[in-house]
Amino acid sequence: MRLFERTKFYYNMILLNRRNTLIMFLGLGISLAMISEGLIFMYSFQYDAFIEFNREIPTRQITVNINGIDVTTDQETFFPIYDEIIARAIKGAGLNESVLRTDWIGVRDAMLYIDSKSNPGHGQLITDSDFYSLPADYFSAFDEILFNGTLPYRSNEVLVVATREIVESSNLTNLGIFPLYVPVFTMTEDLYLAVEMGIPAAGGYVNVTGVILAEDFENYNGQIIQDMRSLDEYFTENFILSRYTNIMKFVSNIESSIANPGVMSFTCRFAMDVGKIDAFNIQAEIAKLNNLGQEISREFTKEGYDVQIYLNLIEDLRGFREEFVIFQLIGLLFTTPIIGMALSLTNYSTNLMKRRQKRQISSMLQRGSSRKEVMTLLITQVAEFTIMALLVCVIIGYPFASLMLKSNGFLNFSGTSIFPAINMIIFYVIIGATLIFSIIINARNVWDMANITTQEAYGVKREKPPLWQRTYVDIMLIIVGIVLWLVVRFQLDSSANVAFAYGFGTSAPICLILGSILFITRLYPRFIDLLAKIGWGRKKLGILGLSAKRSIRRRSSVIRSLVLVSITFTLIISSITTISSYQKFDSEQAYYQLGADILIRNVKVSNDNVKNKVLGIEGVEAGTYIRYTSQITSYGPTLYSYVILGVDPNEFAEIGYFDRHYIGTKDKREFFNVLNEENTTIMQKDQLALVDLEKEDEFKITVEKSIGSDRNYSLNIGNVFNYFPRFFVEKPREGTVFRFTMVVNDSFIDDLAYSKFTIAGDMLVKVDPNYKISDVSDAIEQELGRSVEDVDSLMKAFEGSLRNTMLYGSLNTLFISSMAITIAAISLMIYIQSIENEMEVTMLKTLGMSPRQLFSMFTIEALTLVIFGSVLGFCVGLFSAKMFLEILTLDNVMPPERMVFLPGQIALAFGVLFITALGSAAVTSWIIFRKDTIKGIKTI
Repeated sequence: MRLFERTKFYYNMILLNRRNTLIMFLGLGISLAMISEGLIFMYSFQYDAFIEFNREIPTRQITVNINGIDVTTDQETFFPIYDEIIARAIKGAGLNESVLRTDWIGVRDAMLYIDSKSNPGHGQLITDSDFYSLPADYFSAFDEILFNGTLPYRSNEVLVVATREIVESSNLTNLGIFPLYVPVFTMTEDLYLAVEMGIPAAGGYVNVTGVILAEDFENYNGQIIQDMRSLDEYFTENFILSRYTNIMKFVSNIESSIANPGVMSFTCRFAMDVGKIDAFNIQAEIAKLNNLGQEISREFTKEGYDVQIYLNLIEDLRGFREEFVIFQLIGLLFTTPIIGMALSLTNYSTNLMKRRQKRQISSMLQRGSSRKEVMTLLITQVAEFTIMALLVCVIIGYPFASLMLKSNGFLNFSGTSIFPAINMIIFYVIIGATLIFSIIINARNVWDMANITTQEAYGVKREKPPLWQRTYVDIMLIIVGIVLWLVVRFQLDSSANVAFAYGFGTSAPICLILGSILFITRLYPRFIDLLAKIGWGRKKLGILGLSAKRSIRRRSSVIRSLVLVSITFTLIISSITTISSYQKFDSEQAYYQLGADILIRNVKVSNDNVKNKVLGIEGVEAGTYIRYTSQITSYGPTLYSYVILGVDPNEFAEIGYFDRHYIGTKDKREFFNVLNEENTTIMQKDQLALVDLEKEDEFKITVEKSIGSDRNYSLNIGNVFNYFPRFFVEKPREGTVFRFTMVVNDSFIDDLAYSKFTIAGDMLVKVDPNYKISDVSDAIEQELGRSVEDVDSLMKAFEGSLRNTMLYGSLNTLFISSMAITIAAISLMIYIQSIENEMEVTMLKTLGMSPRQLFSMFTIEALTLVIFGSVLGFCVGLFSAKMFLEILTLDNVMPPERMVFLPGQIALAFGVLFITALGSAAVTSWIIFRKDTIKGIKTI
């Protein structure tokens, strides 16, 4: 052939096989689209994941401490020298762009002496009021939160940061000159010894020009909020601030040798650009920080300084890596099977089209075409559908990833839009995957087709069982999965190697899922054979019998379709159950830490002032005080430790968080009502079992009321609990130490405490369900002028969070892709079988079978396959979800994780997939069997 004729011939042949080409590139296009979507989805979180997972920028990142420095001379040179050394270290580590700023903080232990406002002349030391110096640019920010006075500008002027209680009860608001002492540690360890030694022996005078409330300092919300939060981590509860040189002059003027005159410490705080942390290369980020630490140590050692370096950010990165890897694995485990299924669909459709293609190639060879021309035509076809698959990948992948990044729930795409990542890595991976997959799928097929014989093309070949059946791959997968899971469980119990457990733990469920599905599909032919016998023996079920007989004859292709459908249902049920269970676990963990919607710690419970303020806030439904104390009693080597909680039974039952399995009943009010009885307590079941006690027994306790004075009580155990938020966090163990968690009526806790000063008080708050917990928490903070804790701030997978987006993005990707593959698998099975068996279909029509009967025959064939696959997938999905959940909650101690079954979501997913599969079968059958019989005979 000439070149033009050959090109025209190839074009006509490709055009003639356009349906075949469309069928064959469909699966490859879907698999490539899933790869591109997965890469775009994951890389979109590359530089934001660390901050999103932590929900805030870590306050302590890198700290350098220099202790015991004599500053009596050359006071102006210390900070410039230190800044230069740090700059050299940063440059040596190559992290100039990663370090936002460094702050040197001078510090000296100090105690401010103040006078009482209500009782003048009776002063006291604030023992935890250390003296700090800061860079000058911070002081402009303090102007926004000044409670009283002005900023310090001159020598000897300072700012005092103290709690509201200290400020309002002392003469600090008067400002002016105050004595500031340093601790003097002698054999007597008397803090007031410094006051007795006087000034300048153990201190000096400072001019207080301004006062800031500690609560306002903690809740600063200005432009440098992150730096202020970080500084707050380095300071004591009450402290004094000044400029660099003031603190040096102060310590230089101290005269007593036992007060460490002229000596202070320096701390350097690093603020890193954590937004540039590569979530996919955490090990390299850790290596950079370690290198920075080594450079800092080397530079300071050269200058003769001994420094302590704390790389706190490394621990944060390690914790993040451990969790982020799990979410990546979950995403990959839910997405990778879809890619495999899509490739299987391509291979499946290619195998289904082989018989028709073999006849075409044989006809070409008989009419004079050379095998070289046939090979060229086949390679051209492969190149054509590979390019088309790549186009499908581009058209579908990016918009699909953009939609999945908005995932906020199951089939909910109302989340905040995240710009999909585009980089060359994704492009190269997609191109490489396209070439590799295309070669793997088509190389053997092209070679076999080019060497086809007439006998192979027109002969009837008996179907063999699939390769995995012949080689017992299913049995091997089950064995490997069981072995891996046993190894994982051993690692989980021993906590020896978490990373090892993660790696094998995520592989074990996949092996068991695939192995179980493949093994059970061995039973499908027997199930179909039973249906055939039932249908064949009954006149009214003849269509059922005929449909079953067809499935038996085409066993290999039907089983491939069944595997695809079963895996689809398995993954959907597994992912929905796993994600919903993890979210429930996440919420329960937050509630278990706090015990209610909102927790206000260290409340003065002797009056109702705080309680009345909180109850007056909009959105607060109820609130209650709780009081708790502890006692320890020893008898020889045996130690008895008691944590005693006092509650108002009625209020606590309404407000406290208790799941049914915590207390064994849904009726919390009835459970805690026993505390209204005299000398009654509620205790932990397993703790009591160690001393052979149970409900309604008497519990004898000895408490210390003063030194050398003990008191004995005999309490009735009115009820027992399994778990108790906040106060029961460790399972009891046999030994010489017995720990007991006791709940009593609030009126009784004073009798069991050492003194009223050993009783701490908190407030629990219940939020109206119509209000957002975090909003009510913010309102309480503003009203009380202090920080509080709420469950929303502790939850990790809350609505709109990165975890939530990653989990539901993977789930929605899986579900939508599964629907597409299920539709394609069922439709192709029916459509291609109708093409391949057109003679049989036409013969059945000629013998009098109506289109309706043909429609029923093929639809019943699909229906039995979908029913069997869906039931199988449902059972295996729940089984695998339990395994996935144990991996996700690896580090949990209590309460134990529980699998949550959401019937609504599962029914929706199950119903949509089932109806979609059945609908696709019905529509395909209806389209095919409307074809005219005469045209069918002519085609044959």
